[in-house]
Amino acid sequence: MYAIHQLLWDIRRKPDVKAAYQADPDATLDSYGIAGEHRQWMKDLDFKAMYESGINPYLLYFCAIQLQVDRADYYARIRGEARP
Repeated sequence: MYAIHQLLWDIRRKPDVKAAYQADPDATLDSYGIAGEHRQWMKDLDFKAMYESGINPYLLYFCAIQLQVDRADYYARIRGEARP
């Protein structure tokens, strides 16, 4: 779980990591060694699954902001509501 927390932190704090993730999520996930469910959840931005698996909600929220996920959309995703 450390790797996913590190990626979420780095997306928030390091513009180059954010840009790399947005340009090529697979390469960025590979560079952090993220595989399995965490990898798919990050690719889908499935914040609900990540939250329910115990990933730090603070890191999730601020990563979502950096990835330009609207605040209302973020909370809808956390609640498992359908997205537009």
